[in-house]
Amino acid sequence: MILLGNPDHDNLLENPARIMWRLFGSNGMVKDYKEFNIPFITVVDKAYEKIRNLVYRYMPNPDTLFTTEKMQYDENLLRELLNNCIAHQDYTAGGRIYLDEFEDSVVVSNPGSFIPGDIRKVLKAGYRAPYYRNQLLANSMVSFDMIDTVQMGIRKVFNIQRDRYFPMPDYNLHESNEVSVKIYGEILDKSYTYLLFGYDNLDLETVFLLDRVQKMLPLESEQYKSLKALGFIEGKIPNVYISAKIARITDKKAQYIKNKGQSDEFYKKMIVDYLTEWNSGTKSDFLELLGDKLPDVLDDEQKANKVKNLLAALKNDGIIRYANGNHRTGTWLLDKSD
Repeated sequence: MILLGNPDHDNLLENPARIMWRLFGSNGMVKDYKEFNIPFITVVDKAYEKIRNLVYRYMPNPDTLFTTEKMQYDENLLRELLNNCIAHQDYTAGGRIYLDEFEDSVVVSNPGSFIPGDIRKVLKAGYRAPYYRNQLLANSMVSFDMIDTVQMGIRKVFNIQRDRYFPMPDYNLHESNEVSVKIYGEILDKSYTYLLFGYDNLDLETVFLLDRVQKMLPLESEQYKSLKALGFIEGKIPNVYISAKIARITDKKAQYIKNKGQSDEFYKKMIVDYLTEWNSGTKSDFLELLGDKLPDVLDDEQKANKVKNLLAALKNDGIIRYANGNHRTGTWLLDKSD
């Protein structure tokens, strides 16, 4: 019934199967939609044709002036995702498969929990699913060449995006009975794209972690150590940024210096020079003085703490002294007791 059934008799199913395409405008409102019913063996082609798949131009190679032209969304990737939704949907839960199109991405979702539990498990070489929700349906779809294999669909999707030097898919597994995946139709960070171009032999697990860095998503301690050992990142959690090793193959050299900042001695000298010129200063004065020279990866609170620690270090070294008021608004002077 799902693959070959007559749509006039889909009432035989307790929960009739449906796929809905929706087009969202920049204001988040639905601009257009269309619903498709069985037979699903041909519906994927019809749903894919609704996507406005534009030509996207970008330069994965930083050493050339020639652009690469690709469609925003790989046809095989979207077909694989939709067919996987058909194969793994929980048909007892009701609901539809959704193909939601946005200006810069496509989100595919279907009812049913994510059986592997964690997307990282699936990315590991040799992964085997513990069981399949719809075994007969999945096997039939393999026979019809609708899906590549029952086990490797997700890895195939990630590999397609990696080969295009695009951001990795974002799987949302937070809903108890729904799985959704976001596919990006454009570059987020050129340095990530250049990195994949320069290191084309990276395994999927490493690419997945680097993708989290470009999206400024948190890394676990072991993930951070893994990328750090490869020399791909610098900084400390949560302020992780692209490393000098990678900066040499990207256009991010200036941003790397801004992320890294200067040495503490450089900042201390600026504070001392300020007090030499103006005799006194407050913490807010020094924060204004150093603000644009502190690492870009620090937020305002972290920059304030950095200045606080610099002042404390200068005081402990006997170079400056605290004059009056509280430590936030009070005055600092050069210690001329020597």
